[in-house]
Amino acid sequence: MRQKPIYPYLLITPAFLLMFLVTLYPTLYSVYLSMNRVNRGALEFVGLRNFQVILSSGDFWESLRLTFIFGVFYVSLTLIFAFILALLFNRGLRFGGVYMTLVFIPWVLSEIVSGVIWRWMFYRDYGVLQNLIGPLFGGVTLMTKPAGAMGVVIGASVWQNTAYVMLLILAGLQTIPGEVYEAASIDGSTGWQAFWKITWPLVRPTTLVIVVLLTIASINAVGLFLSITEGGPGRATEVLSLHMYREALQFFHFGYGSALAVVMFFLNAILGFIYIRFLQRDNALAG
Repeated sequence: MRQKPIYPYLLITPAFLLMFLVTLYPTLYSVYLSMNRVNRGALEFVGLRNFQVILSSGDFWESLRLTFIFGVFYVSLTLIFAFILALLFNRGLRFGGVYMTLVFIPWVLSEIVSGVIWRWMFYRDYGVLQNLIGPLFGGVTLMTKPAGAMGVVIGASVWQNTAYVMLLILAGLQTIPGEVYEAASIDGSTGWQAFWKITWPLVRPTTLVIVVLLTIASINAVGLFLSITEGGPGRATEVLSLHMYREALQFFHFGYGSALAVVMFFLNAILGFIYIRFLQRDNALAG
């Protein structure tokens, strides 16, 4: 019987160990912490009590509601702006390289840098966008209002991530043969009809995957919330990820915070399962 070579497994061992150290071990340790609480500096096993507290906590459900609101607007607006830009770049623009560079500047900035920039732009006295947009809302400082603060974070998130989504959509658009549009034009199809009958059906699988990825990102978003609003005013922008961060790292409720992390893990796992199903369906259609 021929023995299997061990050399390939030795090659992947370092990568496997690294993945275990930075991914699997913290996940398993979070599950362990979620069933404990810190009592006088020592861990005390409490079973599923932390999860019971989460499900009965009004703060948790409010943070989940805010996460849902943020996710809906963030995903929708990012897709709309990314689609518009992708269609423009796909048609070809003069000085397209310059415009592409400008579009990608927000994406290469870190969340903290982007958040500080947006926070400065909405300061009451000298914020550029505050002075520009404030009069449209009666001169109120947007960052002091719950809806205004959430809107600022949504705007910053869309501004930062539109370029990445546009690139994915543009890649999908460039796989569509030009002959298809020429044939549709000969048949008398208008631009709008060509979009709905040709463009959208062909890029819809890519768009569905993007929606799943953006939704996962919206659940885990914390950097811009921390750097722009810090969850305020009050707790008006304390989404689920920020709620978990505060409980664990500010209030030192490590067990409760770990239980929140486990809940977020399962939400991400469900979305990851949906993502895999989309990939399997796309591969089946391609085959």
